[in-house]
Amino acid sequence: MSVSIGLVLIPIFLIGIAFGLGIIEFSPQGGSMFVQSLQNTKDEILDLAQGKTTINESFDKANISVGEATEESSKKLDNVIKYAQKKVNPTQADENKPEFDAQQIEYLVHELTNQERRNYGLAQLAFDSEIMQIARGHSLDMASREYFAHETPEGFTPSDRAEQSGYSCQKIDGLLIYSGIAENIFQGYLFDSYYTVNGEITSYDWSTEEKIAKATVDGWMNSTGHRKNILTEIFDREGIGVEITQDYKVYVTQNFC
Repeated sequence: MSVSIGLVLIPIFLIGIAFGLGIIEFSPQGGSMFVQSLQNTKDEILDLAQGKTTINESFDKANISVGEATEESSKKLDNVIKYAQKKVNPTQADENKPEFDAQQIEYLVHELTNQERRNYGLAQLAFDSEIMQIARGHSLDMASREYFAHETPEGFTPSDRAEQSGYSCQKIDGLLIYSGIAENIFQGYLFDSYYTVNGEITSYDWSTEEKIAKATVDGWMNSTGHRKNILTEIFDREGIGVEITQDYKVYVTQNFC
């Protein structure tokens, strides 16, 4: 059965939280200290006018008040700059990147797919290693040639790819006989968000294998055609193929028989 769902699934991962260094915002506490220092100076002038203090004492107290506020604000500025420097060092953008296991993501997608079938009282799908190789081949092809579609640039469908691999799948549903494989695809990222300075990525909020797998299956379940594949009763096996690129994209292909 050639059930090739052509809907393009938009990645669910959040992208592009920007950290701007163009404007450094100061803590309101710094400003309030300057206001307080001016109030203190005003109080000293009143004391002087009322004869409660001498001119020298008034100047000394005013200088101390303004000096303390200036020093405190300077410390806050230093802290802001130190924090910004930690964020904007491009050489450290991916130094904390965890290791991601493509096979683990495949396994998790398979388990979550079967969980969805259990929720609807359907039989579990077996994991088929031959279908897995077909799925892996398509994910690799999409990643290496930078496209995202069920059909290759040459127009080969999922069932064409199965036939080229020597894999045969036939399903009988009443008086009907279906031939071929069905397919779901997904493209996401290894991170949930990232920070930029002047357009350059400086750090990432890395995702996890579990979150990537869940986003993949949730995305399929929210898409009519992909959901139908997952919940098709006559399917009894599947294969998952995951490919991770050097720029942190994740391609997932799921084929059914």
